[in-house]
Amino acid sequence: MNNTTTYKSCSRIFSALFSTLLLTFSVASCSPDNNETSSVGGEGMKMVIKVDGVIGTEVIQPVSKTAVASVSSSMPLTGNASAINTTTTTASGFIADAKAEQVPMNAAAGNQVLRSAVASTGNLNNNLIAATQPMPAGYTYRILIYDKATGLLWKTVQATSGTPVSLDAVKGGTYTWYAYSYNNNETIPEPANTANPAIDTAIDKDLLYATGEVVVAKTPQNQQDTYNVAITFQHKVAQVSVKVDASILAEYATINSFKASFAQNNYLKKGTFDIKGGSISNLQVIPTTDIFTTLSPTNVWEANYYTADPAALTSYKVNIDDLQVHFTDAAPAVADRNLATYNGAANKPSFTYNFTSPASGQRLLGVANLWYMLTSKRILHISNNTTYGYALEQGRSWAFLNAKENFGNLSTSLVKMAPWTPGGGAWIGGNATDDKTENWVNYSASTTGDNNIINKINPADASKKPDIIILGYDVLYIRPAVATALLDYINNNGIVIMLLQDSVGPENRSFFNGLFGVSNITLDSNGSAGAMYPLVGTDPNDKILNGQIGDARGQYWGEDAGTTLGIVNVPLSQVTVYSYGQAINRTGSNSGITMFKHNTKNFFYIGDGGFVSNGDLTSAVICPFNYDATTKRPLPKPYGDAGNGYTSRSKSAYNSIVMGNIMVWAARTSEFNGFKPWKYAAPPTP
Repeated sequence: MNNTTTYKSCSRIFSALFSTLLLTFSVASCSPDNNETSSVGGEGMKMVIKVDGVIGTEVIQPVSKTAVASVSSSMPLTGNASAINTTTTTASGFIADAKAEQVPMNAAAGNQVLRSAVASTGNLNNNLIAATQPMPAGYTYRILIYDKATGLLWKTVQATSGTPVSLDAVKGGTYTWYAYSYNNNETIPEPANTANPAIDTAIDKDLLYATGEVVVAKTPQNQQDTYNVAITFQHKVAQVSVKVDASILAEYATINSFKASFAQNNYLKKGTFDIKGGSISNLQVIPTTDIFTTLSPTNVWEANYYTADPAALTSYKVNIDDLQVHFTDAAPAVADRNLATYNGAANKPSFTYNFTSPASGQRLLGVANLWYMLTSKRILHISNNTTYGYALEQGRSWAFLNAKENFGNLSTSLVKMAPWTPGGGAWIGGNATDDKTENWVNYSASTTGDNNIINKINPADASKKPDIIILGYDVLYIRPAVATALLDYINNNGIVIMLLQDSVGPENRSFFNGLFGVSNITLDSNGSAGAMYPLVGTDPNDKILNGQIGDARGQYWGEDAGTTLGIVNVPLSQVTVYSYGQAINRTGSNSGITMFKHNTKNFFYIGDGGFVSNGDLTSAVICPFNYDATTKRPLPKPYGDAGNGYTSRSKSAYNSIVMGNIMVWAARTSEFNGFKPWKYAAPPTP
């Protein structure tokens, strides 16, 4: 960048102004290189050199108003606005959220180059307007100063940020200066040929440049004047940045090997930079293919390169060559898969990032966020027809479940799950209001009611068989025919979430004896509305207590309206217990287990039919489920009536967080160990 200094100021005035400067730089050497900050024998004239900052190159939006950058891929993408050649947005399994971005380079090339959440894929945003930014402290630069009259080198200095460079100058002299930096703290040697100085660019570091002129006036003798050289650097190369983020994939699988490469080895070029002319010539390809070859402890990989010929780099393609993973929830026989080659070596995942008129000073960013997207699931809800949403079929509990912020294909979704229809939610058949159209049964303790449930569990249309069954109030009795259908469903890898209360009769005892293969199960109905039960367990890896929806360790759940049904004589070797029968605000206790997960069958039990009852936001004894209608996230609810030394609503019921984690468990279990074949269970394509 050209800078011309033709003014002078008294040192007193300059001192006041100089204190406001963002950055100054210290002298490292002068020609001949030494550690002095000024030369001796001048005429009272001082040339003080500082750096104002670094500026990138603005990105011009195309006339068509399309994005300046876009991406296409050989694999399913999540359907971002600027992605092209994407598959349907209902795709699931191994999927990517790919993004391209073309923006001005940051001053500190190595700082925050790649962020996990790149706004919209290539969409124009405020970052496209170049702004001067300070150079980090300690970065080096070299300045060459020539006597304009003779063309000879007058001084050369390597400087570092922190202290101004102060040089004696000659009255009446005119100087042309050239400054350059690698935007780091490397030592910068003096060019071999100072008459016609030139340096080579590199693909692993930036190149900053500025030039200008200083005119030193002939002032009266003994008057000391100071001439400020304010350097504003510009980038002379473009940055090529690649990021692969597999942290979401790693929630489902351990990554055992990873390799990514450029599809061609000619994307990056170096050149010879003419310091006086400010131009690059003698462009040469630096063959580069491998980008990432080793594992990352964070499952995030980042790399930065530079090219001296950005105009030629209107696109680059990145291939995923190796991605061996072990799916933690899948059966051992099929858990190990190479997702890079699963569909055949000729069909490896690839991403092509496209840019519009790339130029020096721009960052050409390509991001691939590797996800595992759960397939959409069908839920059968069994409850009564009230607004409390006892089986998550309507009301606030359904609004939470149906929100894409929680279960969806948004980049911010807590659980990545494919929509069942474009633009819809993740739960098959559901709508914005409820999931009652074809996935709900109004419970009735009758033969007709039994048949309605059984016909939904085993429908004539097999595509409508539920992946998950939720039973809530007022399901009080698991009648024999329904018990048989449920046990068959469970034994064939179906998922059942049972919210049950009140009845200790033979029907319910028979169901639990059949579930555990024993004959001594009994039931205890004890505990009343507002009872607060401690959640037991502190394992940070327990996904019910500490899952993707939230952390409920050390917290409580609250009983809604009725009584709590505990299961007595449960074989402890077969279950993981989450709560017993002693509420903190009750003197009496339930003798049974009030919440558990079966260890080998897909069954979860809670002894309260109203566990997800919702509607009243302030009651201490009803509706313990709570969520934020704006963010859609579940919330604890201050809950529980006074008793046994407990102050009313002094602690919170974590029913919504626990149920959210249970639904994640149910969706994941259905995905990898349900009755439907897992997407990657079949052998890989050769």
